[in-house]
Amino acid sequence: MHIAHVTSFYSAPALLPSSAVRSRGLAYQAAGHEFSIIIPGAESSVTWTEYGTVVTVPARGRALSRGFVPIAKAVRRALEKLVPDQIEVADRLSARELGAWARDNRVPAVLLTDDGEAEWATAHTPLGFDQVIHMGVVGAQGSDSATHENSRTATDPATTSAPDNRVVSIPSGVNVEAFSPLRHNSPLRDSSGAELVVVCAAPLTSAGAVSVAIDAVRHRASQGEDLHLVILGDGPLRARLERSAVGISVQFLSAHDLTLVERAEVFATADLAIVTTNGSCAQAIALESLATGTPTIITTACKEHIAFADGGGLTVAPDHTHIAHALRVLADIPVEERRGAARTTALPHDSFAQERRMIAMHETLATTLNDQPAPSGAVPS
Repeated sequence: MHIAHVTSFYSAPALLPSSAVRSRGLAYQAAGHEFSIIIPGAESSVTWTEYGTVVTVPARGRALSRGFVPIAKAVRRALEKLVPDQIEVADRLSARELGAWARDNRVPAVLLTDDGEAEWATAHTPLGFDQVIHMGVVGAQGSDSATHENSRTATDPATTSAPDNRVVSIPSGVNVEAFSPLRHNSPLRDSSGAELVVVCAAPLTSAGAVSVAIDAVRHRASQGEDLHLVILGDGPLRARLERSAVGISVQFLSAHDLTLVERAEVFATADLAIVTTNGSCAQAIALESLATGTPTIITTACKEHIAFADGGGLTVAPDHTHIAHALRVLADIPVEERRGAARTTALPHDSFAQERRMIAMHETLATTLNDQPAPSGAVPS
């Protein structure tokens, strides 16, 4: 079966496609399914990758000057060319257009939402989507309570507003095989020449708040410590951040062209990580770092909560002095102890089970559609 995924055009993140989508694409293909991803960009293009076919739809610059409606229609045209058997839509902008298209063409459709879009999604489920998947945040005590399809009761507002109880919660996770301590790259580590390498992965936008990490490293460096900061991300504020980082040892890496393994190498090679963004990708970034055995600092500006194993990370106020202090605290913990604690923190959030559930859900939808008679006057698919 050919599954097409439409990523966010409504608030397009700077990192596309996300690691979670890439990992899911690898899982779909391992199960024998074809996977395509539609993403926004400056120009039309088609790229073949290890995790699937990436189709770029113009949604920047001049394309955006014509308004949002033409973009939604352009996404639909891209789907019509791909002719998928099923679609996943993680985009508020084109959801109504694509829901109607899926209904008219009898293509099973799944609406993917995160915590910030849960209320919006449950109000729009009648638009032709067969399933609504809430990619929620993993609870502090693990994901058992969130991974059962029937865990939502009839008294839950998210269920009562959607017909046929089609809202399912599947918590986000991390591919612990791809993001592994074994990805440590010694030549890459030694090239920095610093005693402590710190990575900050975030969209280079105002929500990414990377400047806080720069200030924290500058504060530690002013105390005579030998630190090297690696900023992993893309976005419109890169030039401004590069200017603000003058005077400290810093390296900017674009995340667009990195494979999952290369991204994992960056995390695994660092000594510590800082997650500053308050966006929905914060927990995913933190789990990637932790899975590679790199202790991680997150800030209270992030809505997500992670229960760290002792020594695996810290949650602090979104202030550079607090982050700088956390860097010192974690750096003082023996290396093997802190790296083991980081990996232990991430292991309960392995995405394998979630990916298998997504595959089973798609296969079930395909079976259900085939068992249903075509509407009167419809052309059988």
